[in-house]
Amino acid sequence: MKLYVSIDDTDNKESFGTGKMARMLAEELRDRGLITAPTITRHQFLIHPDIPYTSHNSSACIQGEGEAEDSKIIFQRSAAFLASHFHTGSNPGLCVGQERRVAPELVAFGLRAQKEVLAIEEARELAAGLGVDLWWQGETGQGIIGALGGMGLRSTGNDGRFIGLDGIREITGTLRVDEILKRTPIEKIIEENGETLGGDESIETQEWIRPVLKEGAIVLVVLREEGVWRTIEKAKRKKRPS
Repeated sequence: MKLYVSIDDTDNKESFGTGKMARMLAEELRDRGLITAPTITRHQFLIHPDIPYTSHNSSACIQGEGEAEDSKIIFQRSAAFLASHFHTGSNPGLCVGQERRVAPELVAFGLRAQKEVLAIEEARELAAGLGVDLWWQGETGQGIIGALGGMGLRSTGNDGRFIGLDGIREITGTLRVDEILKRTPIEKIIEENGETLGGDESIETQEWIRPVLKEGAIVLVVLREEGVWRTIEKAKRKKRPS
């Protein structure tokens, strides 16, 4: 059964950050035999003066295979993990749910969180109504908004950048498309216009392989610069003003 473990650490300057926290949590859950084949996606939400965040206002959602009867144990382990890494001033949130618990209302909540300032009370009421396990800590527990939203967005199969996926952090240098596909779970490599690259094309990875979730598939998007295929996320970051 597909399970989701979604967190928003609302980190402060002393904490690991939500992404690293999610990777550590996924490793612990896998080591304990509670989930298999975990992948982690990062989901971006609205940047607004009324929303407290450290740098990006994003959450991370772990998806893995597990037994339905283990979902409560996964929730308890995840909450204990986040509590053990709590930093004063942060307001972490966690939600854990089975795929069947991801109702249209949860998806709509995630989409709204990318455009609107949402209330914590609404998040709590939504989770209670859907039977999704919810945990928070800190003065406000603001992280539950991102945690719930991340689960809803991940379930669509069309939102999120992979920050936890076997093999992607070991990919470096210039590699052929077929080599990247062989060494990672990436399913295809495409241009910005959606055209799929052939296996013999070469990609300058720039030590930055971060595929996205697109139409339910793990997809790496690349662009052509000066006659060379490059990973699009890294290229865009280079162009952003500091």
